[in-house]
Amino acid sequence: MNREVREWFSDLGDNWEPDIATPRSSLRVGCTHAENDSIDMTLLRVLLFYLITGKGQSLQSPIYGIPTESYQQSVKFHPQIKLYFHEDLNDVSDDYQPVTAEITFRVMNETSESFTKANATVFANKIRTEFATGNGYRWRKGRLKLSYRQPERGYHLIIAAHSESEGKEVIGKVLDIQNHSPNWDYLTVSQLDNTPPTVPPTRRIYGEMRREPRRRPIAWVRFRWAELHLWGMPKAITLVDRSNRRRDALVKV
Repeated sequence: MNREVREWFSDLGDNWEPDIATPRSSLRVGCTHAENDSIDMTLLRVLLFYLITGKGQSLQSPIYGIPTESYQQSVKFHPQIKLYFHEDLNDVSDDYQPVTAEITFRVMNETSESFTKANATVFANKIRTEFATGNGYRWRKGRLKLSYRQPERGYHLIIAAHSESEGKEVIGKVLDIQNHSPNWDYLTVSQLDNTPPTVPPTRRIYGEMRREPRRRPIAWVRFRWAELHLWGMPKAITLVDRSNRRRDALVKV
């Protein structure tokens, strides 16, 4: 942790004698860990460093988006359910972020006014059965694009799978949440024109040689949680959670 503190306060120079003459040097003293710190003091220094300095933003990947309330002011929508998948940390390649996947669908026969907690619990139990039992459902992302579009039923699924059979299995399980059977006439399968390298090349970006983002990385992803988005509610409702990060899940695993 002190290595990160040194980098963050590198503008203060290499003199690391305690100095509280300025607000920034005082903050550096507060964030620097000492050998005789108790566990409580250690935690306080960690919180100070990550929260007060704004360093906590590094704990979450940057996201392109707009605030929920701004979006809901201009768009009214049917209830949406999102399934989130995440690569196991032990499988993550060095120098890369974990591979993730999100699958969303709409509940077309309901509105925000008609959808109740009882409805949500029914969906949560179904998702637990399909995706959250045992160690959680796992599937392999890859470079085959499967598009399943059935808008009258709320589906506009785009699955990047390792094989057509795996992609179809994922689609079938998603549709089964609403007791729907897939009609493969609505499925389109396409390959990439060019096979991207497993390790992307480097390119000069912002004056330095940096590695390009990976295109359709191949990795196993495991179900982590499912959430419900309702128009008129700025925060999502957690239906099922395997990550132990959301205390308010409707259904426990």
